[in-house]
Amino acid sequence: MSDFGKSSRRKRIFFQAEDLARRCIDLVMDLPEGVAEQIFIEFDAARIMRQARAADEALEAAHGNLPLHGVTVSLKDIIDEKGVVTSVGSAFLRDRSPACEDAKIVSQLCAAGAIPFGRTNMSEMAYTGLGLNPHYGTPPNVSDPARIPGGSSSGASASVGLGLCDAALATDTGGSVRIPAALNGLYGFKPTRSSVSSKGLFSICPSFDSVGPIARSLSLCARLHAVLSGQCPAPSRRSNLDGLHVGLLAFPMTEGLDTQVSADFDRALQAIRDAGAIIAPVSEPALAHGAEYLGKLCSYETIALIGGYLEGLKATGDPYVVERILKATEVSSKDMEEARSKRSEAIRSFKELAAKFDVLIAPTVPVIAPLLEEIDRIRDRVGPQLSQNTRAVNWVDGCAASLPMNVHGTPGTGLMVFGASGTDWHVLEMASLIDKVIAPARLKG
Repeated sequence: MSDFGKSSRRKRIFFQAEDLARRCIDLVMDLPEGVAEQIFIEFDAARIMRQARAADEALEAAHGNLPLHGVTVSLKDIIDEKGVVTSVGSAFLRDRSPACEDAKIVSQLCAAGAIPFGRTNMSEMAYTGLGLNPHYGTPPNVSDPARIPGGSSSGASASVGLGLCDAALATDTGGSVRIPAALNGLYGFKPTRSSVSSKGLFSICPSFDSVGPIARSLSLCARLHAVLSGQCPAPSRRSNLDGLHVGLLAFPMTEGLDTQVSADFDRALQAIRDAGAIIAPVSEPALAHGAEYLGKLCSYETIALIGGYLEGLKATGDPYVVERILKATEVSSKDMEEARSKRSEAIRSFKELAAKFDVLIAPTVPVIAPLLEEIDRIRDRVGPQLSQNTRAVNWVDGCAASLPMNVHGTPGTGLMVFGASGTDWHVLEMASLIDKVIAPARLKG
């Protein structure tokens, strides 16, 4: 290669991330008036461009070997960035001091060449699965704008679903990655809680909070998880589903399915059977305990974290969120110890069940996203319903991927593929094989 050719190649590499970031920023700037503000609590285009230039310089130093070079990743407003206020979707917490350093996961992203791309809106204090926010507006549901986006990571799903960035990084306490992923027809991955660092997170519930990605492909979710966990995936052991033993969690996870989720799930099951997998319905009562006891544990930990903010939140917070937080003050240390004991039993029981199958499946969310115009009337019922299945996985410290299973043009639904703690790469491998057979069926309708 001539010296000119080498120089041109270096220049092309050097500006790649910068060019990608500029295109993504232009997409945000071109949104209809007010939409960007609903999606991003903070969006600093100049900072994004500086980080993109840094990614290109790092690529040059790494001789073209950065696993996430140029990948734009929005950050949920629960993740610290140096010099930026982490407000957790709360107007009251906007007066906090800026973070002194990046969260570890942000440092990992940048070291891998990714570009942090704005701070996304969310349910205030990450406290509901609805995704609504009265302070900054509610991000759109990209599969049906008339419906709620799901949460708490609602801005995260909108940033990805509208194609503004490649992926979003969010937290999942009882479903906050997988619920919006499913309701927006996207991919989401909730890893084993301990596999990704929580350093630098405003962690509402440390016993359950997991950090995971939302993206438009499962492969990108896996690439992000590899960087954030510091783990390399094991070599694939299967190339198809023939003979795969799949456990269908009939109870409690197929309770109360609505018409569309039921139809989408049946179509996915048939595609999996047609590919040669053996599906066996199974029940696990211990999973149902998550509704009561996960709530108690989270409530106790939430009050320990935000007790000092309680008076300010009473005055300015989302009334629905504040009402739920105040109920948390009723949880005693005795309640907490009972919940921890129940959880230990549930984790042990679930591991025994999961070991009998290659992988487990269920609908991610039992219902499609409710209409925005109806939510005030039904929120007390639909809130717990949205997290019925996802929180069960958190309760037993499992890991799970959500795959889109809705037909194009219909509200988003998801298929949850999951397993016991520590089986992240196996679950991702099984989810990839399953996605290959349900995606064509989904597109055919």
